[in-house]
Amino acid sequence: MHCPHGSSTATTERSDWTAHGYRRFRCRECGRGFDERTGSVLNRLRLKLSLRDLPIGVGF
Repeated sequence: MHCPHGSSTATTERSDWTAHGYRRFRCRECGRGFDERTGSVLNRLRLKLSLRDLPIGVGF
C-alpha cells in the first residue's frame, strides 16, 4: 500500500480496523496513519437511509 501523504511504499498494516471495517496502515517514513479509503472519492461518503427511502407495499 502506498502512503497517500508522501507516496512512500514503506508502510505497515496495523492490527486494528476502522469502525467501518477498513484496514489501517502506518507509513514508516512520515509516521502518518491512513486506511484503505484515504485519498479516494469514497473517503468521506456517508449514506443515510430513512423509512421514506424504502419501498412500501412489498409483499413477502
